[in-house]
Amino acid sequence: MHCQGFPGILDARRLLASHPAPRYLSWDIASTTVSPMLLPWRLALIAVLLLSGPAPSAAQVTVTDDLHRTVTLPAAARRIISLAPSITESLFAIGAGELVVGVTEYCTFPPEAARRVRVGGMITPSIETIVSLKPDLILVSMEGNLREDFLRLTDLEVPVVVTNPRTLDDIASSIRLLGTLAGHTDEADSLVRRLAARRRHLQDGVTSRSQRVLMFVSLQPLIAVGAGTFLHDLLTSAGASNLAAHTGMTYPAYSREAVTAGDPDVLLILSDALPALDGVTTLFPEWGRLTAFRNGRVFLVDADLVSRPGPRAVDGLELLVSLIQTGRP
Repeated sequence: MHCQGFPGILDARRLLASHPAPRYLSWDIASTTVSPMLLPWRLALIAVLLLSGPAPSAAQVTVTDDLHRTVTLPAAARRIISLAPSITESLFAIGAGELVVGVTEYCTFPPEAARRVRVGGMITPSIETIVSLKPDLILVSMEGNLREDFLRLTDLEVPVVVTNPRTLDDIASSIRLLGTLAGHTDEADSLVRRLAARRRHLQDGVTSRSQRVLMFVSLQPLIAVGAGTFLHDLLTSAGASNLAAHTGMTYPAYSREAVTAGDPDVLLILSDALPALDGVTTLFPEWGRLTAFRNGRVFLVDADLVSRPGPRAVDGLELLVSLIQTGRP
């Protein structure tokens, strides 16, 4: 589960507390129905689109999203709402930022994104605000947005495309998908090639895969990064042996005793989980005896940099390679 583009990790702490079996990770769209409560907004949006007049003639754009749905646009999108920071960053990175009319409150990068209309959070975005922006495409993330919100958005009769990048390779596919939707295929292909070249260079510097690592997205409660997540892929790409991978859960709850028993060589904590490292041993005094603490390999990691599966993920990989391989930021 995770959390992706959220304020880092879309606040996995809050989501896990309220949704122990995260609904946004097991979307089932087979029984999509129209909510009666959304009918007024649906009709209002249809009216707005009709009053806007016919769109200029252009080739249709058809894609298959990460829910394996076929989505067709009458032409490349011109008014896009992005409901995940990673999506927003990707659109700006391929030169399609001018097409973005609405973003979430967590879409903080690049700085230009701050000038777009805020449609609320990644959870329960404002349908009224979305309708008022007259979008011709809404982009959502399986890891950052809830299934219920996805169903509400599909009721609006506007194309909705879902992304779900879980690996660095998936990010490349997602960027190319966004390039197709926005009519920026050349820019997307160019960005993907540059990111791939940087990734190859960074991974050439991975000389050891023996470092036992624990990464936490929350300390109260303790929530670690498990297998099947984007963050796990970043860790292993940087040469880490993820101690939480064996749990079989994407973001497992951990006990302080399990941390002590695992005795990680490197301990990584996302920056939105704790303001300063000295707070770790205040919460868990016994951790001071861990190998990671004794060797000075406990680090706060920029949550926005490593938890958003977009173009800056390679910057996150660069940071993790340095921390895990050299013990230096």
